[in-house]
Amino acid sequence: MVWRTWVRSSADLHLLYTRRVNRPPLPLVSRCAGLCSGQRSQVQAGFDQTSQSHSRSLFCEYAHGQGEMGLHNIQHFPIQGLLPKEETQAASFVRKNPEFDGRGTVIAILDTGVDPGAPGLQVTTEGLPKVIDIIDCTGSGDVQCTTVVEACSIEEDGKTRRILQGLSGRTLTIGDWHNPTGKYRLGLKRSSELFPKPLVDRLQKDRRKKFEIEHHSLVTKTERELDHLESVQEPGDKEEHEIRKVDTKTRLEVLKEQWKNYEDPGFIIDCVVFHDGRKWRAVVDMDESGDLRNAPLLTTYSDERQFVRFSDDSMLNFSVNIYDEGETLSIVTLAGSHGTHVAAISAAHYPEDRNLDGVAPGAQIVSLKIGDTRLGSMETGTGLIRAAIELTRLKVDLANISYGEAASIPDTGRFVELLRDEVINKSGCIVVSSAGNAGPALTTTGAPGGTTSGVIGVGAYVTQGMMQAEYAMLDTVKEGSYTWSSRGPTADGALVDIYAPGAAVTSVPQYTTQHSQLMNGTSMSSPNCCGCIALLLSALKANKIPYTPYRVKAAIQRSGSDIGDEFGIKFIQVERAWDHLLETGAAFTPFDVEYNISVQDKRNARGIYLRDIDETSDVQQFQVEVRPHFFKENDPEVNVKKLDLEVRAGLVCTKRWLSAPEYVLLNNGGRSFNVRVDPTTLEPGFHFAEVQGYDTQNPKAGPIFSIPVTVCKPEAAGHFGAEERVAYFRWEGLKFEPGTIVRRFVSVPLGANFAELIVRSTDRASPARFIVHTMQLQEQTRSTKFEHSYSFSLSRTGSNPSTSDAEQSVYTKLFPVLSYATLEVCLAQFWSSLESSRVDVELKFHGIFASVSAGNQGGLGATTGSGGDLVMLNTGNNGFSRVDLWTGVRKEEISLSVTLDTLRRFIRPNDAIISPLKSRDVLPDTRQLHQLVLTYVVKISEAGGGVNITPRVPKVNEVLYDAFFESFVLIVFDANKKELSYQDIYPKTLKVTDGTYTIRVQVISGSVEFLDSLTSTPLILDQALGKSGSLNAYKGLGYAVREDKTGSFKRRTLQRGERAVAWLSGEIPAPKDAKQGDLLVGNMDVIGGGRKLDGGALYKVAWLVPPSPREKDKKDDTGKDEEKDDATLLREATRDLEISWIKKMKDDGEREKLISKLETDWPNHLPLLVARLEMIGEKAEKEEKQQEKEGGNVSDGTVSSVEELADKILEVADEKEVAMWFGVRRDSNRIYGTDKERKERLRKGKEMDKRKEAIVLAYTYKCWCNKQAILKSPTASLDNLARLLEVLYGWLPDPPTSSSTQYLLLWSWFQRRRGLYGEVAKVTNKFLKDGSKVGDVRWGDVAKERDEAFKALEWCVWMGYEARWGLVRKPANWSAF
Repeated sequence: MVWRTWVRSSADLHLLYTRRVNRPPLPLVSRCAGLCSGQRSQVQAGFDQTSQSHSRSLFCEYAHGQGEMGLHNIQHFPIQGLLPKEETQAASFVRKNPEFDGRGTVIAILDTGVDPGAPGLQVTTEGLPKVIDIIDCTGSGDVQCTTVVEACSIEEDGKTRRILQGLSGRTLTIGDWHNPTGKYRLGLKRSSELFPKPLVDRLQKDRRKKFEIEHHSLVTKTERELDHLESVQEPGDKEEHEIRKVDTKTRLEVLKEQWKNYEDPGFIIDCVVFHDGRKWRAVVDMDESGDLRNAPLLTTYSDERQFVRFSDDSMLNFSVNIYDEGETLSIVTLAGSHGTHVAAISAAHYPEDRNLDGVAPGAQIVSLKIGDTRLGSMETGTGLIRAAIELTRLKVDLANISYGEAASIPDTGRFVELLRDEVINKSGCIVVSSAGNAGPALTTTGAPGGTTSGVIGVGAYVTQGMMQAEYAMLDTVKEGSYTWSSRGPTADGALVDIYAPGAAVTSVPQYTTQHSQLMNGTSMSSPNCCGCIALLLSALKANKIPYTPYRVKAAIQRSGSDIGDEFGIKFIQVERAWDHLLETGAAFTPFDVEYNISVQDKRNARGIYLRDIDETSDVQQFQVEVRPHFFKENDPEVNVKKLDLEVRAGLVCTKRWLSAPEYVLLNNGGRSFNVRVDPTTLEPGFHFAEVQGYDTQNPKAGPIFSIPVTVCKPEAAGHFGAEERVAYFRWEGLKFEPGTIVRRFVSVPLGANFAELIVRSTDRASPARFIVHTMQLQEQTRSTKFEHSYSFSLSRTGSNPSTSDAEQSVYTKLFPVLSYATLEVCLAQFWSSLESSRVDVELKFHGIFASVSAGNQGGLGATTGSGGDLVMLNTGNNGFSRVDLWTGVRKEEISLSVTLDTLRRFIRPNDAIISPLKSRDVLPDTRQLHQLVLTYVVKISEAGGGVNITPRVPKVNEVLYDAFFESFVLIVFDANKKELSYQDIYPKTLKVTDGTYTIRVQVISGSVEFLDSLTSTPLILDQALGKSGSLNAYKGLGYAVREDKTGSFKRRTLQRGERAVAWLSGEIPAPKDAKQGDLLVGNMDVIGGGRKLDGGALYKVAWLVPPSPREKDKKDDTGKDEEKDDATLLREATRDLEISWIKKMKDDGEREKLISKLETDWPNHLPLLVARLEMIGEKAEKEEKQQEKEGGNVSDGTVSSVEELADKILEVADEKEVAMWFGVRRDSNRIYGTDKERKERLRKGKEMDKRKEAIVLAYTYKCWCNKQAILKSPTASLDNLARLLEVLYGWLPDPPTSSSTQYLLLWSWFQRRRGLYGEVAKVTNKFLKDGSKVGDVRWGDVAKERDEAFKALEWCVWMGYEARWGLVRKPANWSAF
């Protein structure tokens, strides 16, 4: 039986088929609030197509066999559930008060950027512009426009064109622009730094198809040429005919290879900036045509609110801002669709259909882009700090931040301080932020939304109307918070503030080519709440009622509806909040201040949070201080309010196990009092209570402050039979409904460092999605460090083959734990998984401890391994390591294996420069931010086909919102300055080949002293080994010393508390790039029985790279100096030093004097002749390039001097003698003859090597001189050059085109003169694709040879392709941070 359903929307007509069977589970939501790692919302892709268009009417026809039935009575689509407003009372509030629809308020959206062309984001309900400012705070759209030029005019077809030479190499035709100075600033930008990744992927597919058509035409043309050559013998030289045929085949090979390696370089965009006498203007070459005459003249968005589209293909809108007197052009685009969706939730307005409006359609929007396009929309410190600066400058009313990351320390960090102290307290901006999508375990809120004082943190709630309209579920379930919504408390006891609807179907950017889209996450609940608050501010402003951010926050918290949350957090209600504001807003009241809670016995925590077994087993007493914090705290006019504040507060404890004084008199100085917590009477599990402080003169207004108290009392390990002994937990028959969350807290036994979790279901007929989320907390550590989250499906059919019981579905995981730290085991049935479930859970703790020592008698040290600590092995320097193993919990099977797969290198900076930043980076207190740029040079050897490297700076990695500095960025470049990797606080791995790489690090801070302390900070580079090494484990020291495999350490079983000793030994060859003090890093696996730990081995280990073995005979043993006196030796040493200074000297006159002196004293000294030829040849090549530009030739004098010197070298080097030496195979190191004879062979071998190098250099420049002669006389024969190249070929290693770049260039030029462009293209391509050649000083010359071959072949499509890549592969400057 099939239902046919037609859904008619404003855009199109969908035909949907749905069978009346169970649907697969809803796609998992990302566990965070923004778009990147950490807090990122997830699009429910499985429902996008059904939700992206807004339905007007719905028709359903039932078909069975040949019969047809009439239309059913289908109700109107529940459009109100697409963007929830009824549940929050926002819709009813606006219906009753149409003028309080957000008008008069401005909301800043700190996100991926807002598309001003997206549906619903053009005008407000009053017809005002919706998006009034658009700013890229990240710098991803920055274009450095430091090149200043003037336009020139050319005549063409009787018309005059004004042109500029763009940085791309294109000729730019400019319009009749008013430019009083005549000066133009030029810039260049790659589209990949501007276009969001999904758009790049779409465009690349389209461009690839178009490119393939053009490429195919070249292939076809070449194939026809080959067919002609193979079928028709032209009159003339047969050998030449064969050569042409081979070259044509080679062209086909090149074309196939080109297409095989095709990778779209994207657009390369020229930019022009100038001043029109009133303001700075910018013009962007959007289509790469170079014709800018009709291009729009853009200016800073807030001045004229211009935005334009790159193309109809992309549908990507952009605007610009111009900074620093035109030196910096910011092209503002989007890093993703997230920010537009968020803005639409808060404030979209559809004049043609008000049902689709956002929560506050009258509000205006400011877009502050904090998601960096180069990082796939991840936020950076630079973006956050600049956004905070803009919030204080623009004086917006509200800010929404649907972004966030886990933090090591809550309510701490430079951005957090700016939000709390400057944006909120001084500027009066109300900041609303997502709590995070990292639930369902406790203490999973992210910064800033769930951790920052003054910020309104919002959790995500799902209503039945949302289920019906957004999720197309078979049935609705009980309303509640989303399973994945982050929960409090923070590590210091603070809570999320409010809940709001956590999903919406609304507008997305035009580049998505969709009208709307479903997204869910606390990223959606935050802007919904923000829109609700905008309605309240609109009403407050219209009624001229003063307010503070703290009063508004208190109003929504006190007036929300009770949803049965475990912490008592409420669901926002606009009308009730308005009533609260009216009741408390007649005059100054205690609600106008924020009350800072400080639990002094808990390091000034903002709440009481008891979790570990010791603190939950006894009565606890804490001294708590409550201190008022006034809006604009430091303004002198606030002093009167401070003086007037005196609150007679009554304290109410919400649970009997909590006690506090009955009353406290509170004034501006704050007040401390004791709070007692008695957890001894509580059952194991979660418990929550509050100490609420009421103004006794107005208790109906609700508490003015509250002290949250959370107790997670752990269970002690149980005993279940002789085999299990201890450290075992079992929970049977746990009952689940959709959205049910069951928490169990257990005290991890001493001696345990990993656990085994087993989940079973026995009564489900259909699959249900479950989440197991385990969490342990450690001070000053991100909650993500010791959490494990698993999503899986349970049913009766047995989805896991690990069980033999076909009637059960079993899920098993082995994961590390911290010993003696409370573990939360949180099990949840996903909110949208229908039907009830019964589940059994088992938890077994295990412990295998290791102690590593350098001595053969062992030591006291021990490590658990579960903390991720690095165990140092001394094998590298000591020859062995002793490993003591013991089991701490139960009988265990153990084994021991050590694998080392990573070289960890420590590299000091080559350069460190501190400098001030520019106009965008001035803090609200007028302090200028500074940057420290560290430059590291890294050489990679023995990479083979490629090796993975991971650069890190641990001092500043993995801290963002809680960072004690402003920003950190790391960029990896190759030897040509091509950007290979742009990285943020999270280290990333990239693949590289042999060569030299530059890593540039930027650290930004307001403290120059802090930056100065980092100037010698080492870079940590993890370099994967081509072949991992291993250490052998032995059962005794003697076996280890002798490396006797008969004494290998075998698997064995240890009883609880039993010990075993193993010895590690082995010789691991140090990689070529390793130096003494570096580490070889890997894993030490001690868990036997074939069990695999989630996340890898229990122990991370490091093997210290020892000093290199001493060379037996390191000194020069040639004996060449034995018969020379001291005077001769001194004279020769002086000569060699003077020769080395020929290139170094800056004064040409002094250099010529030195050369003249040396030539007089040493006229036939070969190293001197070589040094002179290198110097003269370098100058000659520079002259050649200059003459190429000017259309001339190298002077005869230059050519003559080069050739004479080359001939002199060939004479002195004695070409015949050298040829005879290398013509007979010799091994100079072979031991035969007398010691004197051996030394003479060594000396002679080194001398011949140098003479051979000199001969190669001489013939190279003789070829060059012959090339110059041919250039002067185009009809000259190529025969002499062919002969010289053949001679040079004989002196070079095979293949010479790879071993000598100069030979390759000469050979390529020669072949092009012969018309053999296929060979040139093939050989030059091979060179350019070799990563080890990137640093070659002549790399660009080889690329030019390849381009000349393509030009001659008329491969225009590939010429343009390589021209674009050329700008990327060899840019003029380092890319900006």
